[in-house]
Amino acid sequence: MTVAPVPVETATPVMPVNGIDPVDLAVEFTRVVPASGNLTVCGQQFWLGTHRAGLTLTLRADAGTVELLAAGVRIKKVPSRLTLQHLRQLIAEGGTRLQPAAPARPGAGGAIEVERTVNASDVVSLGGRSFPVGSPFAGRRLTVRLEGAVLHLSDGSTLLRSLPNPLTEDETARLRDARPAGPAPRPAAEPLRVQRRVSSRGWIAVAGQRIGVGIGHAGATVTVEATDGTFRITRAGQVIAEVARTTTKPIARFKVRKPQLPMPGIRRTSSTDDRVGHECHEAGVPSTP
Repeated sequence: MTVAPVPVETATPVMPVNGIDPVDLAVEFTRVVPASGNLTVCGQQFWLGTHRAGLTLTLRADAGTVELLAAGVRIKKVPSRLTLQHLRQLIAEGGTRLQPAAPARPGAGGAIEVERTVNASDVVSLGGRSFPVGSPFAGRRLTVRLEGAVLHLSDGSTLLRSLPNPLTEDETARLRDARPAGPAPRPAAEPLRVQRRVSSRGWIAVAGQRIGVGIGHAGATVTVEATDGTFRITRAGQVIAEVARTTTKPIARFKVRKPQLPMPGIRRTSSTDDRVGHECHEAGVPSTP
């Protein structure tokens, strides 16, 4: 008796609601850096610096990341805020559709993920070493995604912070409990918000960048909304300043520190100025206006 062969099931790519474009749609296109140094693509901003004004860049984008290259050399790779509709629009405008890259095994050059708990000292352990990630995450269990030179922290779906990757490829390959990374976490819908107290001379410091908001706001606590390309400073819900972001350093402090009480016998004329001056000194910026 002849037995009919059992048909082999094959995976069908997941399709979006329009039934045309796969969810892993990717596109390559070029853009010229404007004079401001702040390149915008479909609403997402990329700060590149005024020294790159006029430079033609190649961008490779999908729903997870955007890679920016100059003459084939990668300048940066950042989380993508582009939707499938944006990617289809870029293809319609002349972009080249790319084949999605096959997922790589851990340590083979592809993105990997591990789960780690941030301890009470704001530190995670990777490869037998400890790395600070910020006080807002103390005690939380987070997903650590290592992708090239970038380390992404997420709650599994929402991007919380991006930091430089401290590990080499060999160290990454030896990470305990590593797995091939899934879809890249998406940035939160709301911009990152931090607080600062304005010095008596009208200055604040964020991520190593010194910003003047005016002496009329001296001593006030302001909120800073940080995006890829700008810092927007508000007070009591009113915008008082908006400046281009000129630093790529991560924001390490989120809340206003309490002013230190003066030591007995030591006269302090402006604890706020001293604090901002100290922050600027650590960031390598002059402390005088």
